[in-house]
Amino acid sequence: MDTIVALAKGRGFVYPGSEIYGGLANSWDYGPLGVELKNNIKKAWLKKFVQESPYNVGLDSAILMNPETWVASGHLGGFSDPLMDCKSCKTRHRADKLIEDYVAENGLNDNPAAMSDEEMMQYIKDKG
Repeated sequence: MDTIVALAKGRGFVYPGSEIYGGLANSWDYGPLGVELKNNIKKAWLKKFVQESPYNVGLDSAILMNPETWVASGHLGGFSDPLMDCKSCKTRHRADKLIEDYVAENGLNDNPAAMSDEEMMQYIKDKG
C-alpha cells in the first residue's frame, strides 16, 4: 500500500489531507491528476447509471443532513436495493424492478415491496 500511495503522491493524484499541518488520518486531497481522474469517473458513472437508466435521476444534496432525513428515507432502518447480474447480457438490474415488470406483463398481483430480499431472489429464480 505504501508503494501505491507514494506513486499516487509523486504523480500528483492524491496528497494526505492537511499534510503541511501534520496530516489528518484517512483524509486525502486530490492533486491535479486526481481531480481529472475523479471527474472522468464521475462523468462515466452519471452517464451509465443516470442518463442511460429510465429508473434513476440525478440528485446532488448535502451529505450532512438532519438525522430525521435518514430515518424517513429508510436508510437507518435497513434500506437496500437488491441487485441481480444477468450472466447472459452482462447487465445489472434491481430485483424489485424485475418483479414489477414481470407482474405487469403477466397480469399478476404480486408486490415486491412486501417481499424481503431473499423472497425477491427466490421469486426471480422460481419464475426464471
